[in-house]
Formats: sequence, structure tokens, C-alpha cells
Amino acid sequence: MQYYEEDKSRRKKTSTIKRDLSTTNNKSVINVLSKEAATAPIDYPTSQRFLALPPAIGIHLAIGSVYVYSMWTPGMSKALGVVAAAPSDWTHSELLPVFSCAAVVLGVTTSALGEWVEKSGPRRSGMVGSAFWSGALLTTALGIETHTLPLVYLGYGVLGGVGWGLMYLTPVTSAMKWFPDRRGFATGVALSAFGAGAAFAPSVIHGLVDHFSVAPEFIGDCVLTIGGIDIDGVTKPLVELATLEDGSQVVANTSPVGRPGTPVVVATEADVAKCSGITTCPGVYAIETGDTGISKAMASLGIIYGVLGAVASRFMKIPHPEWIPERASASGSVDDNNEKADAKINATNNFGLPASYVTTNTTQFPLLWLAVFGNATGGLALLSSSKVMLTDIFAGLAPHIVTPSFSTGYVSALGVGMALGRFGWSAISDVLGRKNTYALFGLGIPIVGFTPYLCHTVVDMATGAAGGEVDMWPLVAFYSGSVLTITFYGGVFSVLPAYIADLFGQKYAGAIHGKALTAWATSAVAGPMGLAYLRSHAYQNAIEDLLQTIEGHDASALERSFGVSVNDDASIQNMINAKTLTIEKLMELTPPGTVDPTPYLYNTTLYVAAGLMSVAFLSNLAIRPLDLKKELKRL
Repeated sequence: MQYYEEDKSRRKKTSTIKRDLSTTNNKSVINVLSKEAATAPIDYPTSQRFLALPPAIGIHLAIGSVYVYSMWTPGMSKALGVVAAAPSDWTHSELLPVFSCAAVVLGVTTSALGEWVEKSGPRRSGMVGSAFWSGALLTTALGIETHTLPLVYLGYGVLGGVGWGLMYLTPVTSAMKWFPDRRGFATGVALSAFGAGAAFAPSVIHGLVDHFSVAPEFIGDCVLTIGGIDIDGVTKPLVELATLEDGSQVVANTSPVGRPGTPVVVATEADVAKCSGITTCPGVYAIETGDTGISKAMASLGIIYGVLGAVASRFMKIPHPEWIPERASASGSVDDNNEKADAKINATNNFGLPASYVTTNTTQFPLLWLAVFGNATGGLALLSSSKVMLTDIFAGLAPHIVTPSFSTGYVSALGVGMALGRFGWSAISDVLGRKNTYALFGLGIPIVGFTPYLCHTVVDMATGAAGGEVDMWPLVAFYSGSVLTITFYGGVFSVLPAYIADLFGQKYAGAIHGKALTAWATSAVAGPMGLAYLRSHAYQNAIEDLLQTIEGHDASALERSFGVSVNDDASIQNMINAKTLTIEKLMELTPPGTVDPTPYLYNTTLYVAAGLMSVAFLSNLAIRPLDLKKELKRL
């Protein structure tokens, strides 16, 4: 009995110890992520503040891939057809708003949680942001795999927007606190990693997609892909297709090739040229028999980026509230020189106007908001569709150069440009000033406005080349000009935190930055969604023009290839909606010398973007500095 009591007592103590250890471990994990744990001592050496930058760089490397959404959309828009869009595949008009949704949620997150990021500290906010971003990619991958569009919006659009906002703000506000005397440098280093993440991601995505992609089942050729001609003197049996009432196509019951009733897509030479990682030829393919590799590639990156962001967040560090770098603390005496005193006060992290006052009682904030909105719209219109835009404009001019690999390199080049712009322009702004630097971004206006002329030049050259060599200067001009424009876009956001701190003080710069990023969120809606609408409208007009050309040349060509009369408007519209009738397929039926309208699809969008960038330029010129001491006395 005594032994039993002793054993019972021993087990009770052991249980208590285990419970205490568990509680202690849980508390230790929480404490490691707390703001107090991330705060350096007040006597932290100024020479060691650079050690706070690598974790910030790691977080932005993880979230930077959000900008290469255009790497995903080509595969997402033909997830079922793989080599060409199937009737049930998503359109670009359905997919581009996903990026806009993420941008809206980003704006809401930075605006609503900007103060929470300040209070909770960089480790907790960075860890939460990493979890959201990882979950976003995994959820989006599930949506693509199951072909459920709401899941794509929930993943990339909602969860991704929250993760984007938290992982964007956390490193920026922390870096600025370590470098109050070199704000442009600090934000430039942190945000250049954001651009570097966008530069590295395309090659990684391209490699993963190629690895996971699977070619669909090839059924055979049809009249549209070989024109029904004899090959080597032997008539090749062709797949006969039947067009259903909804505009989709299946293998006809009378077809000598293929299983009757099989849903199919027809891939032209132009469609095949856009395929990445799959060796195919023009012809008829069965729907839902292949894999673009997009969902598996996205899921893989979701895991990788989640781990990278979490590890980097664990080692984030911020200075003590009363810490001042040695050079700033030795900048001068308050009594001796008022200008030096102002510089010294403004160099601390405890001086500035509250966000609520700035947004409601100053004219500088709405002008700065407009400057961000206008400059960002042009860059976002390009970033959200860069791969598709390059292919649409230049694939006809140089199909052997503008390949999927070349397009991937172009997206990476834009990421490099953004990284260089984020670091370079922020550092330059320390010398030129924030307002003067923003004024230089106006150089993007003629570049964007000049692009439609390049499109017309491309069409003229492609039409007149007739298979011969063509001058590649339009491609070079577009490539270099768009990369330069993206450096301006990157500079807008790397200079913005320092611009805010200069205008309104550093103390509440993080919260004000969150409010200002609603301008970016608005531009992310106006840019991609405006592009989707204007491109869709231009695409419909181009189809109608080609149909008129075919009717005037050979009215029976459409019926031979698609089984529908050129005068049957209802059936034709159904086939357009089902992606059965596309510009690429109609170009196969047009007479020689017909101009391919594809490069013209973006003209209106580019003119609108140039106009908004002009508004941004004028808004920046209207900004005047604030007397912070005077404004603080009013509070």
C-alpha cells in the first residue's frame, strides 16, 4: 500500500513537470516571436545594424514572386485543353481580376493592420504573413487541380493579399528604423529583394512547370491544321469534327479517326509555339488528358516560400525606441543650429504626425496618393500580363526568337529591372530628394505612349517580310523600354516610405505607408482589370473583322472547317465564347497578306496608362513640404 501511494505521488509529480515543461515551451515560442524579443538593446552598436537586413531580404525574396502572376495565367487559361484553350477553360478576363483581388486585399491589410504590425513586432507579423502566403499558393494549386475558380480567388486573391500585405510592411518598417539617417538606402535594400524574388521566380516556375507537364492525347490532323492536302502522294485520314450547340467540338460519328463524341481542342501552329515543356504538333487533342503542370509547380513553391518566410521572420530585429545611430546622434546641438536640430529630431523614430491626421488634414497625402496610383497603373498593366503581351505582339514577327523560354527570360528581366529600380532609385533619392526622383519617373510616359507605334511597326514588318529576315529593333526597343519603365515602378515603392517619413515624420510612417498603399491597390484593380476589359473588347472586334475578311474571300471556308455558316451570328458567338473560334484559327482561313490583329490588342490600354502616369507626374509637382513642428502644435 505504501509503495502504491509513493508510485502514485511520483507519477503525479512527473505529470506536473511535463505539463509545466509544455507550458514553458509554448511560452518560449510565443516569447521568441514577441516584439520584446525582437527589440535590440539601447546600446546596440551602430556598426552591426546591417545584420538586421538579411532577414528582411529573406522575407521579400519569398513574397516577390507575387509579381510574376503572368507566369501562371497562360497555363491556367488552358488547364483542361493544355495545348489550346478548351470551352470550359478560364479566360484571361476571368483570371486577371485574381491579381486585382490580391491587390485590394493587400490595400485593406496594410491599411487595417499597419498599426498591428507596429505593435506586434516584425517576427510575429512576418510569421503570420508567411503562413498566409504559403496557404495562398497551396489553396490556388488545389483550385487549379480541381478547376474551381472560387478557390483560386480565395487562395491567390484573398489569402495571398493578406500574406502580401504583412510580408511587405514588416521588413520595410523595420529597415527604416535601423537607418533613420539613410532611409532611402534602407528601403532600397529591403525592397530590391522583393524585385529579386520576382526575377528569380520565373526561371524556377518555368523549370517546375516543364518537369510536371504532360502532353495530352493526340488524335490526329484535321482540315484546319493541314488543309486536307495529300502527304507524299497518300491521302491522310483526317479527324472529322462536329460542332455542338454550345460552340464546343467533338469527334464526329462519321470520323475515320478517333472515338466519336470525344471532346477535343484544335491546336494550330501558333498555339503549339506557345506550349512550354511539351513537344507537340498542330492537330486535334483530347480534352483533360494532359497536364500543364501549373498546379503541382504552385504547390511546390507554396511549401518552399512558406519555409523561407518563416525562417527569415524568426530572426527579424528592430532597434530600441530610444536608439539613435552614432552619426545621427552627433549631428549637432539643438541650441546651436536649428537646421541641425531639426535633422536630429527627424532622425529619431519618435517624431511624426499620426496617420489619422495626415490622411484627413493635409493636402500632401492625397497628392502623394495620386502620384503612386498613376505611376503604378502603367507598371501593373505590364507586370500582370507581361508574358502574354510579349507573345501577342512579337511572336508573329520572330516566332523562332519569341519562344516560351524567351518570354520567361523577359519576365525575369522585368524582375531584375524592378530590383535595380527599388535599390537604385531609393539610393538616388537620398541625393536628389524624393520629389525630384518621383519627377524623373515621368520619363515612363513617352515610353508607354510610344509602344502602340511599335505594335504598328511590328505588323508592317511582319507583313512585308514574307519569310525573309526582319529588323529586330522594335523588339529591342520594347524589351529595353519596358524594363526601364519597370525600374520606375520599383522606384515608386522603394522611395515611398522615405518620402512619407520626410513629409510626415518617422514615428507613424508605417501606418501612413499602409494607408498610402491603398493607391497601389486601386491601381492594381484599374491596371489588370482595365487591361482585361479593353483587351477583350479589342479581341471581339478583331474576330469580327477577320470574319468579314473570310466572308469576302471564301464564304464557305468557315463551314468547311467549323461546320457553321459565316452568316449564323448566334452559332459564331457561341463558338467564340467556347474558344473554338480564335484569332489564330481564323488566320488560317484568311487570304495571304491579311494583317494579324493580335499586336493591336493593347493599344487603348497603353494610351490610358500613359494618361494616368501624366496625372501622377503633375500631382507630384504639386506637393509642398510640411512644417512638422507647426502641425504637431495643432494636435
